[in-house]
Amino acid sequence: MRTAAFDREQIRAWEQRWFAQANSSYGLMQQAAWQMARAIVQQQQGQPQAQPLISAHSHNTHLPPAYHRTGSGICCAGIWCGTGNNGGDGWLIAAYLAQAGWTVWVYESHTPHTASARLAKDYALQQSIQVYSNTEQLPAADVQVDALFGIGANRSLSAADQAVIATFNQQIGYKIAIDMPSGIDANSGTVLGQACEVDLTLTILGYKVGLFTGQGAAYRGEVRLIELIPVDHLLQPVAYLDQHVVSLPKRRKTSHKGSNGHVLVVGGDENMGGAAMMAAEAALAVGAGKVTLLTHHRHHSAALSRSPNLMTLAIPKQDQITPQFAEQVTHGIDCVVIGVGLGREQWGKAIWQAFLPLLQGGQIQQVIIDADALWHLADEISLDSQALEHWSLTPHPGEAARLLGNSTSAIEHDRVAAIKQLKQRYGGNWVLKGAGSLTLDQNELHICTLGNAGMATAGMGDILAGMAGGLRAQFAALPLHQIVALHAAAGDLLAERGERGLQATEMLGVLKQVVN
Repeated sequence: MRTAAFDREQIRAWEQRWFAQANSSYGLMQQAAWQMARAIVQQQQGQPQAQPLISAHSHNTHLPPAYHRTGSGICCAGIWCGTGNNGGDGWLIAAYLAQAGWTVWVYESHTPHTASARLAKDYALQQSIQVYSNTEQLPAADVQVDALFGIGANRSLSAADQAVIATFNQQIGYKIAIDMPSGIDANSGTVLGQACEVDLTLTILGYKVGLFTGQGAAYRGEVRLIELIPVDHLLQPVAYLDQHVVSLPKRRKTSHKGSNGHVLVVGGDENMGGAAMMAAEAALAVGAGKVTLLTHHRHHSAALSRSPNLMTLAIPKQDQITPQFAEQVTHGIDCVVIGVGLGREQWGKAIWQAFLPLLQGGQIQQVIIDADALWHLADEISLDSQALEHWSLTPHPGEAARLLGNSTSAIEHDRVAAIKQLKQRYGGNWVLKGAGSLTLDQNELHICTLGNAGMATAGMGDILAGMAGGLRAQFAALPLHQIVALHAAAGDLLAERGERGLQATEMLGVLKQVVN
């Protein structure tokens, strides 16, 4: 069963359809708060819980013992409540924790403005709960619960609200967000000036896209879903979450190198041979039967000394780089990977323009466009997007910005919108790399929840491009999002020995493991 993710508008419409069936808004709030209070108690007691979708290292791994448990053995919780229904959830959580014997205090940032939130506050005030209206003298707490904004925040927060969040982040204690870390846009993962950094997010009804891509992934900690109401037929996911890797088919005993695909890697300007070599080696590492590296002649000795099982071809002088040459070298090729180390100067541009008519024409069934080929693609003004449907394009945010005539910050502000704009403008199938890489393949959006910060290093994109070429040469129908997940899983294997210092060339040693 696939794991779906939604935006705030879908979640709110789903709730409204539920309420239209004579179900109580306050009753739903009570159910949510009760389940979250139980989860908080279990978390502190170390009881088994449902496996989190995403695991993350605690921000507070080395807290002093006094902050893990008060001397009396009773936990203390600080609940930070906002004005809306997220704040109402917080008030009820405070009440239920107090009923469980916890010491509880509430910081109230603003008076509740929804009817359900006011009912929740009234109920909570019947318990032994201390309420604070400023953050200057808040007591210590074992658990700090963020119930300030939830999914409601969608624009830059006021200076006062950002100051409250900054104070929350300075507190000691295990930190839990209700639905969304406050200050993170639920649709895009953008930080709205300041955001709560938490160890655990208890997200309600359905997973939110902003938890898994963009900056949201750095703030959410572990993620657990609080399911409350049945899914109805009108609820359609924005995206699907990739949290596992595909099992590739076993090879036939009668297979040979010719039946396992032939990849052509085109790139490697005079001073950028490493990118093309890594891509070619990655194609071999995932099982391509044959790989030809078409690169500057100065790289041949290095390539063959590293990987004698590569075949090499030299790119001729600039005035000899013609469409006829491109057609000649692609004879018998199953997949072309172009752009890795290609360069942005006239040499690289000449290669791109020589190959472009052939790649658009459909003679090559699988085409991977990466790196400097994306740079040159942005200069094309007369492309037929229908002719590019067999292309897979793999930009990072900076390359996506050039392709859309935008800024990198604008791309990162709404990654989902950006990848949809790329598809609309150019056609083809897309990967927008970064934290929570997005894949838009055959009009279905996927978010990769695998991978780690150690993969933010030079050459990782070249490895992905080579992997995509090697796998598509073997399995033309293999979805692009599954290739991205395999790449991320390989990075996670490497990160078991530590993230810092992880190098792209190390990926070659684990790719064989993940594809088998």
